[in-house]
Amino acid sequence: MKRNTNFGVSINTIKYITMKKISLLSILLVGIFGFMTSCSSSDSDCHECHIAWTNAAGNEVEVEIGEFCGDALADVETEGYTHTIEETIVGNDTVPAGTYSEIHCEEHGDHDDE
Repeated sequence: MKRNTNFGVSINTIKYITMKKISLLSILLVGIFGFMTSCSSSDSDCHECHIAWTNAAGNEVEVEIGEFCGDALADVETEGYTHTIEETIVGNDTVPAGTYSEIHCEEHGDHDDE
């Protein structure tokens, strides 16, 4: 029986090493791609924002108004910015339709908690 060898190394060993290199390279490329897409600058400049409405019991009720990024985020947090909503039910609270100026954005800006 003749063995498939090439200078004392079997063909199966060569195929195994080649496949191992391809697999490691694929894993490395996927990892690099994942890292680069997860660290985009646009994601770090976006925040969820909400209207802070106080119910009759004196508790703050958060009405989500969406995610804002870049200049839009700066506009939302500018003094005097208002946001109009329809009547909204949040849990057991009904927030009346109207225009609100008490807006907070997660992990962004300084807000006075009273």
